[in-house]
Amino acid sequence: MKRYIVLILLFNFVSSMYAQQMVVDTIRYRFSYAIKGTLSETSKRQYDDELSVEVGDSVTYCYSRYQKDNDDLWKKIKSSGGSANDFLAQQGPISLYDEVDIKHYPNYNKMTVITLLYKHFIYSEDLAEMNWTLLPGDTVILDIPCKKAQCTFRGRTWYAYYTFSIPIHDGPWKLGGLPGMILYAKDQKEQFSFSCIGIKTNVNMPMVVDFKNALKSTPLKVQKLKQLQEANHQAYSKIMGITGIHYGTKSKSRVACLKEYY
Repeated sequence: MKRYIVLILLFNFVSSMYAQQMVVDTIRYRFSYAIKGTLSETSKRQYDDELSVEVGDSVTYCYSRYQKDNDDLWKKIKSSGGSANDFLAQQGPISLYDEVDIKHYPNYNKMTVITLLYKHFIYSEDLAEMNWTLLPGDTVILDIPCKKAQCTFRGRTWYAYYTFSIPIHDGPWKLGGLPGMILYAKDQKEQFSFSCIGIKTNVNMPMVVDFKNALKSTPLKVQKLKQLQEANHQAYSKIMGITGIHYGTKSKSRVACLKEYY
């Protein structure tokens, strides 16, 4: 049932496509991270995704590579007159990284987040200040020496490995603020992790951000929707206007496992 629902939500997303594309910067670095994440607190099962982190002169753009590949596939199929069934037969892995993060946009030290639920929600917030503690414990990632650090951020303790070799104070998702690029991060409960698997330098291409048809929201409202999605599928479907899904009388209530809590 869970996978069936994800397929429906995915098709709704690719069907709506992007409302606007805008060049906001020039890409200098592109980092790829393997993601592992847990959906509910009662489950130990983890799902995979791949995060692309594009770093420009001022803006950093984080998005799911799985989602981008499926979007590109849908554009190709739709332009050639194909159907939804054609897309579902050819689609790649389903993305479970349910947001797009645009750091230092629309202004420096601001952040725009687009959350990809059945409907899309957009909010802006101040770029978070993270009080890292530098720890002993060196390691090597992709043949790059890295140092260890720890911080508590919105309900989770995170451990990160960063490198002085890449003097960018950034990282995957909302993590950043160390004296070098974060190449690995995991939370203390090991429910989420980001592991760098590739680095491209001197990309020097336009940073094209896809802005979707999204409803203005707040971080807290988005959090409550994610929690409702796991706790009560029927109530979530009613609020979102989802029709045609029959959950039955034994639909389980779960506690959502979120990367952050406001």
